[in-house]
Amino acid sequence: MNNDEALGFFSNLATSKPDEKTCKITKNGASDFTDIDAKFIAKYLKSGSCILDLGSGSGLTVNKLSKNSDINIVAVEAFKEFSHYIKEKENVEVVNADIRNFITDKKFDLISFFGIMHYFNEEEANGIYNKYVKYLKPNGYFIVKNQFGVKEDVVVSGFSQEQQTNYYSEYRFINKEVQILKNIGFKNIEIVDIYPPECNRWDNTHFYAIVAQKI
Repeated sequence: MNNDEALGFFSNLATSKPDEKTCKITKNGASDFTDIDAKFIAKYLKSGSCILDLGSGSGLTVNKLSKNSDINIVAVEAFKEFSHYIKEKENVEVVNADIRNFITDKKFDLISFFGIMHYFNEEEANGIYNKYVKYLKPNGYFIVKNQFGVKEDVVVSGFSQEQQTNYYSEYRFINKEVQILKNIGFKNIEIVDIYPPECNRWDNTHFYAIVAQKI
């Protein structure tokens, strides 16, 4: 499994007249926990903070965070069909780009990877993290949130009965993802059980947020 395969899934969604919650990929957006996401991210912000949000989708989280006019957000989303739902505000910049290709001369207080890193295999994830740590200010934060393997890697590759199409994800063992970040040089790393128990549908994967601070 690699990111090109996963990206093909979202390319198909983008061409099927998506609504604001299509990116959540469950029926009627049932996996939309972005109220929790936004409140969690906000705990690590202060007045003047600059956020880089990667894989912003339709902006369900960005639109909540941008209500605070004291912070600035750069939202990177590959598909215009999704990003046009992101509200136009003075403190929000939307960039339509694949995060593998996005470049900037800015530095950020916080870089958020919410619901995207399981669409990269381990080698690709290493490359993404090594790329984006260069855009992080000293004492800044990476926050990586998605499902992770509870005891081992869990790879989904092929036809999904739930999605009725091919679907690709690599839910890496949570301790493996932490070690990847340690190898890059992060020191302060915390694993947070971010959602209520009922949000976790499967026994072998679990939603966590990994908070890693650049020291």
